[in-house]
Amino acid sequence: MSTKEEANAQVQTPEENISTKEETFAQAKTLVENLSTTKESFTQAQTPVKTNLPVSVTLRHQFNIKKSENENLLMFCCIKLDNTLVFTDYDNNRLIICNADGTDIHHIPLSYTPWDMTVVNINTVAVSCRRGSTIQIINISTGSVTSRVNTSGYCYGISYNDNNLYVVIDGNEIIDITVDRDRLVCIDNTTSIYCCSLDGKLIWKFKQDKFQDLGRVTTDNEGNVYVKYKTDIVVVISDDGQHHRKLLTKSDGLDRPYGIYFDRKENFLLVSNRDDGKVFLFDVKKKPT
Repeated sequence: MSTKEEANAQVQTPEENISTKEETFAQAKTLVENLSTTKESFTQAQTPVKTNLPVSVTLRHQFNIKKSENENLLMFCCIKLDNTLVFTDYDNNRLIICNADGTDIHHIPLSYTPWDMTVVNINTVAVSCRRGSTIQIINISTGSVTSRVNTSGYCYGISYNDNNLYVVIDGNEIIDITVDRDRLVCIDNTTSIYCCSLDGKLIWKFKQDKFQDLGRVTTDNEGNVYVKYKTDIVVVISDDGQHHRKLLTKSDGLDRPYGIYFDRKENFLLVSNRDDGKVFLFDVKKKPT
């Protein structure tokens, strides 16, 4: 991966609070540097840990986001704030809001097309708007945009952690990211998942040619990585990158799944299909410790 391509992931750091004026967001540094994929560097980067992959998933709840007769849905992303679910609707320039059981569906219109989204706090999300080259900070309770951050190029994947907002700029290679404790997990637009330290050093890389066209990525409390593929499957990878298993397939209702989000408080996986409005909440079971 060339230096130019590695510079896709950048950090936006608020000096005081994520909801302050955009002037307080300063570009801090470039991440995902020196993602060497040689066998030597990859082997040295491995740190063996106890694997605690999920044993099974059980469907807790399923519902449909209804659409108007002449309306198309393109739900690219999903997250959960307390008892509220939020989805980006790419086709209609809006956020879709509802309760965790699918009731009380309403919308927040946006000035730009939403691409990705991350939780900032219990009432606030940050939304990357690719074509607008902007990040909108939105209060879900009031439906208002509290701040905007202009970016130097198209913005794609976005993740908030410890008062830092991480965003992928001009995602020619890296398209989605999530920050897990002191690690950054990112995916390219083909078959590879990278786990890096926050200063850009490669910890591990996962690649399986049988899994094609990566989409979104999320992590659980154990550091396990969940990623959805365009082939209607969700795969979970252990936090050391050494083990994996197929967790969900088309038989579970997946049909072009795009949104994926792990709720660490309630230990369930939220998955949303892109086109048909179907939303799934799966309880995740793990081996007893």
